[in-house]
Amino acid sequence: MIIYWWLHQMPPLSGILRAVLYGGLLALCLTQRPTPLFAPKIIAETEPAFYTPVSALRLLGIGWVRPQVLMVIRNLTIIAWVAAGIGLLQPITAILTFIGFAFLHAVNAGALGANHSSHSALYTLFGMCFSVSYDFSFDGLLAEHAGWPLLVARDSVLTSGFAPTLLLVMLAYTFFAAGVAKLRFGWQGWRNGSALHFYLRMAQQTARWPWLSQLMIAKPRLCCMAAWGTLIVELSALVAIFSWQLRMPMVLAWIAMHVVILWVMFPAYYIQMWCYLPLFDWPWLIAEITGDGPVAPPFIDDGAAAAALAIVGCTVSAMLLYVLVASSEQWPFTSVPMYSNGTADADRIPLPARTELHARATKAARGCHTSWGRAWVDEEFVEDIWVRPADSNSKPKRLWLLLFEEGTTTFVRWSQYAKVLRELVIEDVLAKPPTSPEYTEDRLYPATAFLRQLAPLVRAALPTWEQYDALELVCRTSCGDVMVGRTELAESRVSSEPDEHH
Repeated sequence: MIIYWWLHQMPPLSGILRAVLYGGLLALCLTQRPTPLFAPKIIAETEPAFYTPVSALRLLGIGWVRPQVLMVIRNLTIIAWVAAGIGLLQPITAILTFIGFAFLHAVNAGALGANHSSHSALYTLFGMCFSVSYDFSFDGLLAEHAGWPLLVARDSVLTSGFAPTLLLVMLAYTFFAAGVAKLRFGWQGWRNGSALHFYLRMAQQTARWPWLSQLMIAKPRLCCMAAWGTLIVELSALVAIFSWQLRMPMVLAWIAMHVVILWVMFPAYYIQMWCYLPLFDWPWLIAEITGDGPVAPPFIDDGAAAAALAIVGCTVSAMLLYVLVASSEQWPFTSVPMYSNGTADADRIPLPARTELHARATKAARGCHTSWGRAWVDEEFVEDIWVRPADSNSKPKRLWLLLFEEGTTTFVRWSQYAKVLRELVIEDVLAKPPTSPEYTEDRLYPATAFLRQLAPLVRAALPTWEQYDALELVCRTSCGDVMVGRTELAESRVSSEPDEHH
């Protein structure tokens, strides 16, 4: 029963659909930055001090990858991608495409912070490793006219509906996980619409339909309705897995939600929408239009190979369930926490007490994300680097905003900047005595060590750096700012500080 469900729940992909899916996805990944195909450029623009390799790469002993190497991998991946799209050397080219894209995706993840914009493409290319279609393919054409050997039989288990079924499970999970994250991290704000209202206001300048954005901001009740609509669409996503009748309406609802986000906020989910193509029942749709009955799939095998695919599907499902329950963010999975904070207003973000920092950091280090807030937009920041002016009468400035005002490079994307600072403050607080999170000159703790790495970058990027004395890493608390790390901007003054590591 389980084997039959995995292989026959959805119709197999035709050769035309394979070509359209691969071709459109490649075009989008080549134009929609920051997809993994932009990894060479993104890594070149990210300073190693801000790069955090994912656990999978660290296990392989891979840290920083040179952009030149990434460019070679990118070009080879594109070649395999085109071959997979035209149906040449199936399924080898599909597997090579996924491997290349997955590597670039993993490398990118260390420079993008929390970003799930191309996870659907990764899942789609993974699913396509289990799909073979000889109609409308070079393999089929060459086999018919030139005796080209087929790598798998025409009635192979890979010609079944396993690939679209696996993709359905993974994409439905992504939506459902986003809804669960909103319940976990911001239920009150999403229940009353204040969270959506906050994010709309923060994205107002980038809204593609300003009039609709302004209308929703001006009508809190409309925001509340839209927030509830978001939760309903996301939390009901699993229905699409089990109900054939509701599957296509659910997928259309997902697309509609992406389109509305495109109108009123900054994220553009073109790639996700394209990845939904295999989820439609195209044989049924074509039969309804033409009046002809759907063609029966050639797959008939139900032996060991079919059981192996069912095991793969069940294993992936179990892993997704674990990621959801544990709220894990270990690549290549995500629990989709982005924009899940229930923030009502920037000045009402709940801040920890100074005495709670060590306990909260301990929980956060163990994976309890609710113990230490995460910023999805700049206004939600809790940790930041301040630049202290040489003039004692002048106010300190936030490093990120100062560099932006000066029109210089920020040497890292903001989402990664916020992620690194959050993890750095947690690490620094844990390294210090529980009752003393503040900066001390006695030992070189992680925050100060990082700022020393950063100081030369700031001097190079900031033409007016001599007007400033120091960099300070600060954590906001309910009792005021706590400075956890500090370093002088002038190199001569830095070298005179104690250099003992702890």
